[in-house]
Amino acid sequence: MATGEGADALLALDPAHTPHTHLELGALPTAVPCARLHAKHVLREWHLEQIADTAELIVSELVTNAVRASAGLTCSEYAGRWVPGVPPVRFWLASDGEHVVVQVWDASGQMPVLQHPGADVESGRGLELVEALATEWGAYTPERSSGKIVWAVMAGSPA
Repeated sequence: MATGEGADALLALDPAHTPHTHLELGALPTAVPCARLHAKHVLREWHLEQIADTAELIVSELVTNAVRASAGLTCSEYAGRWVPGVPPVRFWLASDGEHVVVQVWDASGQMPVLQHPGADVESGRGLELVEALATEWGAYTPERSSGKIVWAVMAGSPA
């Protein structure tokens, strides 16, 4: 997990002056293809189709992890108020024209841990994929909310 000046600058982008989008989805397996498709179409609209495939993979991994982390939760705090029921997952995409940042919120306070599973293990490689594809990635606890936001930054053009 990395934290650098580039990521800090992108995470602080002003939505009023930056292309951005946001979705709130049920913490269900169907959230993953919805988020992927949304990212694909938005990046094409922003003329960033050259990284749409990479972004789809990163979005898929982060939203999948958020859905799994939300399993069994019965309430969440968001924007300073407690909300009963199964919490949603929230997905943001923003770009400064040179980079794209993906952020995914879930109500679980458990921070992600990069695992290195053995060759015979069928799951647990999602963050390895994110680390390989993203310029930077990390996680933080948002103010006035329970849970965490996991983010990843990609260059706006393939390396």
